[in-house]
Amino acid sequence: MSEIRFGVVIPQGWSYDLPGTAEHRQRQIENRWIDITQYEFSKSISRADDRSPGFDSIYTHDHFLPYYSPTIENDFFECFTLLSSLAAVTSKVKLGQVVTCNSYRNPALLAKMLSTLDVISNGRTELGIGAGWHVYKEFSLMRIIGQLKRDNAVVER
Repeated sequence: MSEIRFGVVIPQGWSYDLPGTAEHRQRQIENRWIDITQYEFSKSISRADDRSPGFDSIYTHDHFLPYYSPTIENDFFECFTLLSSLAAVTSKVKLGQVVTCNSYRNPALLAKMLSTLDVISNGRTELGIGAGWHVYKEFSLMRIIGQLKRDNAVVER
């Protein structure tokens, strides 16, 4: 019988899960400075999961826009860049995405990104891939939808 394994989704700003008040973020925007404590928060959770016997994996969301509303006012870490940095500070947990949309990136680029992460992590990379969620909204806000239509790609609302 297989044992049950647990993973943790690391805070990255997708659901406004990074520390900091709205006032703090506003000062950050006005003064154009980066708050490294938010990355340190994500890193500390990853390290704790790596040390814990109860968890075997960490995951990040692969989206270009935060869950609740598109905004540029809050920090939101990119999935693969964050996973690569966390691979360097962990040694046991597997690293994966919740989940990669198959049309976000060219397949060759995605394969190269994953193979690089797998080398950096010493074989701990897991791939979660799917059709996407709120894809039309993300693509349209990223101004990709016009290119998709020109390329005769099918996009459903």
